[in-house]
Amino acid sequence: MKTIGVICAMESEFECIRQTYSHGTVKNIGLMSFYVAQQGEKQVVASVCGIGKVNAAACAQMMISVFGAECLINSGVAGALSKELHIMDIVAATDVVYHDLEARLLEGDYFPHCAHFPTDPKLSGLVEEICREQGVPCLCGRIASGEQFVTDSRLKEAIIAGTQAISVEMEGAAIGHVCYLNQIPFTVVRCMSDGADDNGAMDFDTFVGKAAQRCAGITLELIARM
Repeated sequence: MKTIGVICAMESEFECIRQTYSHGTVKNIGLMSFYVAQQGEKQVVASVCGIGKVNAAACAQMMISVFGAECLINSGVAGALSKELHIMDIVAATDVVYHDLEARLLEGDYFPHCAHFPTDPKLSGLVEEICREQGVPCLCGRIASGEQFVTDSRLKEAIIAGTQAISVEMEGAAIGHVCYLNQIPFTVVRCMSDGADDNGAMDFDTFVGKAAQRCAGITLELIARM
């Protein structure tokens, strides 16, 4: 049986996923709760990890070590960096990086000798296919993660210059890092809730609910097709 892990950072991102798998059981490990449900021949393990890289990494490793997750999906909202992206558009990550950790400290002589963690191209391709079928704009590209909710246009430009990412959030790179260390496939699916600029806080408050719901719907369809 294939075990798929789904990680969201916030309750708003998780609501539709929780409802879908409410027939399953809830297992608590420490302070984290995991919904475990069957979907056909698949087992889905889904959780709200909380905001930030440490929460995300801890949740990802628990899913792999305790539940035997064979692949992970990180689903939620994010800020748009690329001028080609608009609020409510989807990003399917090609790879994930940190914007608040120097890449050289993970590369070369330093373990794990990799600072750009590639997503599974088949999973990201499925996301793109689902979006195309549903008429939802989707862009594939790099996502950058860091311990900041970016609402400053100057910081936005600095992240673009430093990472060449098209979107920014707070968990994807940590989950990708854990998957890389465990050598399992993953993908990151994000719906744009704001432009990661000076208007970001206001836009986030306005669109986070709708963006989270859209991303959850695409994530659930992705699981159904895996």
